[in-house]
Order: sequence, then C-alpha cells, then structure tokens
Amino acid sequence: MDTLTSSSLKATVPAVVASELNTHTLLQLAMRKIGAIHVKEFYPKVFAESAAEQAINHPKLGNYNKKYTSSVGRICMPHIDSEWNETAAQKYHNEAIENIHDLRTMFAPQATPADYVRLLLQEYWPGGSNIQRLHGRTCFVGAIRVFKPSTSQFYPHHDRIDEESDAPELAGLVEQLVANMYLRTPKQGGNLQLWLRDPSEDEKTLIRDVEGLLPESVEEPALVLHPDAGDLIIFSSRMLHAVTPSQDSYRIGMAAFIGCYGPDRPLSYWS
Repeated sequence: MDTLTSSSLKATVPAVVASELNTHTLLQLAMRKIGAIHVKEFYPKVFAESAAEQAINHPKLGNYNKKYTSSVGRICMPHIDSEWNETAAQKYHNEAIENIHDLRTMFAPQATPADYVRLLLQEYWPGGSNIQRLHGRTCFVGAIRVFKPSTSQFYPHHDRIDEESDAPELAGLVEQLVANMYLRTPKQGGNLQLWLRDPSEDEKTLIRDVEGLLPESVEEPALVLHPDAGDLIIFSSRMLHAVTPSQDSYRIGMAAFIGCYGPDRPLSYWS
C-alpha cells in the first residue's frame, strides 16, 4: 500500500475523474493520482428534491460570514464561521449533535446523503472513519448549502481546517477532501470548477481575508463538472475550487469535509 504523507502529495493533479466510490478510488484521490470522484445517481432524487424544497425556507438558514461567501446560504453553522473565535467555536460544538439530528428530519425516513457517505467511508477506507473532534468536542457534519439563482457563487478558494483551528486532534492531517451531495441543480450554471493545484502563498493570504479570489485573477480551471440532482462529487478541498452562479434554479447540496491522516488511520468528517 502506498504511503500517504504531506511530502508525497503533488502540487498539481491530472484531470482524471473516477465514476465509482470504492477503496481504490478513495486512495487514488487522497494520494492525488486523480482529480475527483463523480458518482452519478448516488442518492434517490425523490428524497433529494423533498429536502431541497424544505431547505429554501429552513428556520436555520443563514449565510456564510466572509465577503466572497456571503451570497451563499447554509443551514446550520459550519466550522469555517467559528475560526479562531472561541465563543463562536463553543456555539458550533454545543449545537453539533442537535444540528445533525435536525437535518436528518428533512430526509426521514431515508438516511441523509451525508450519513450514506459516512457509512461508505467506514467500509472502504483501510483505517475506517470517525466524526472529527476538536479539543475533545464533537463536530457538526452535513451542512446544506443554498445557492440562489443568479446571485450566489463561490469564488476560487481552498478549505483547510488546520488554517481554522489549532486543535491537537489535527496533528498528522495530510489531506482534506470534501464530499458534495447534490439535492437540486440548475440546467445552466452552478458548475464546479477545479484548478487541480494548490493556491500560492499570496493567494492563500487573499483567501484568508475574504474567502475567495476574483475569477479574473486566476487561469481557466483544469476541470469543470456539472452535477445533477442525486450526484456525489469528492475532491481535494485544499486545492483551488469554485462554483459558478446558477442561471435558472436553486443549486442546493449537502457537504462534508473528510480529513485524511494516512491509509492506516481513520478518516474524519465534519462541516
């Protein structure tokens, strides 16, 4: 089995997309041998659409905090909105289990897409998987993101929990993936753009300030994927990625980050 270490990861990745989620493709993705995993019809569309309709006016629907993410709605507080703020972090962890259970009611009696992914990670990853804990506190997992037509987008950015927290549980974290599970998607727009490269140090500084880069400041993405409702896409969140505005309808999905500590250690997940 190949060793997964920070020094072994490549700065750029080939634009190869796997169509199945299994042990082999997970290891390939974690070792940056492929660019993404895109599983079509991962989740039943009828349950996805029901949850999407509830998401539009959900009582816990808010918006991300930073300048270039504030156009995007999110149900329940994600960890990024608690970064380096202990009061916000305490709120995030105190509500984590309640929020997981609340979102399950949107999909009942079906399991949520995030729960399906969590189970598959336990089965497919050699070291199993567990929910992430930070400073001994349980993380929330399964945030739902709501992109309004024409107005919501994610600018090019990257996500790294080790830039949000100094929790000792993050020691040995090698790679961070993200699983996006789509509930409703537009026919036009709402594309996932992947640059398949790490941001430069200057780009990281800008992203930390406003959570994104102006699209005209970067080259064309190496890979563009258009998801359909029910699809699953997993890729490295440490690499630059973006979401283009939806043109004709809401773009709604559930997301979970996946922490990789090596093949023989459990994966972790959070939102």
